[in-house]
Amino acid sequence: MAECVAAAGYGVVVSDLGVSVDGRDPDRQVAESVVEAIRARGGRAVAHQHDVVSFDAAADLVRRAVEEFGSLAGLVTCHGILRERMIFNMTEDEWDSVVAVHLKGTFNCVRFATEQMRRQRGGSIVVLSSAAGLEGSPAQANYAAAKAGIVGLAQSTALAMGRYGVNVNCVVPSAATRMTSRLTDQMQASRPDAERQGPELVAELIRALLDPANRHITGQTFTAAGRRLARWEPPQEHESVRLADEFTYSDVTDAVRQRLGATPLRRFAALGLPTPAASDHQTTDILGVGDGT
Repeated sequence: MAECVAAAGYGVVVSDLGVSVDGRDPDRQVAESVVEAIRARGGRAVAHQHDVVSFDAAADLVRRAVEEFGSLAGLVTCHGILRERMIFNMTEDEWDSVVAVHLKGTFNCVRFATEQMRRQRGGSIVVLSSAAGLEGSPAQANYAAAKAGIVGLAQSTALAMGRYGVNVNCVVPSAATRMTSRLTDQMQASRPDAERQGPELVAELIRALLDPANRHITGQTFTAAGRRLARWEPPQEHESVRLADEFTYSDVTDAVRQRLGATPLRRFAALGLPTPAASDHQTTDILGVGDGT
């Protein structure tokens, strides 16, 4: 992504701690190597190695861009880590660390980018989510929750920044990278091999969304997968029923079970996951704490 937008003429601040997929073992050379590759092709780039979880570091990132290049034309938040665990085994730290990097880190960067773009009356922001944020992921509740939050953050920011000439969009990438190399065969098989190619289409999509000629495109969520581009519609009301002024529990459960129904999540079938079966057992306590129910 950085090399693509640099080739388009942008000056780029490459911000990367160079950590492992789980967020450990930082390596300054990762950002430096990207900067060297950009400069070798005649582009303009500088490295930045602070942690996006830090509010002050995000402020410094935007300040560095303005100092180096005079303004902030665009922000792309493609950072992230993974700490996978089933929800019933997940530790507090595994939850907090992933949500902090993805969701808080994205907020931090967007917070200071929008301040600068409001001042200069223009700019483009592209935040990265994930199919996990749109469809869920069985062993990544922390990651999926954060990525879903990023979609909401993008839409909210788009609404707030339109009057200042700033567009905000969300990209859901699908590509073969060092992050995806860890996926199980079952997870890999949930998408066609053709959608597990390199990140070139993702990079070009981001370049298009940064282009001032496309600034009227805002508040959208796009997928770039292999050679396929798609746009997701935001969640909308699908079915509705109106109950009588006087209603009973039976009316409500009948509406939920029969009239509204349910559309199974795509990934149940894609990953071969079972769904819970209906039970004939009737319970009077929905949730009991400390009494074994």
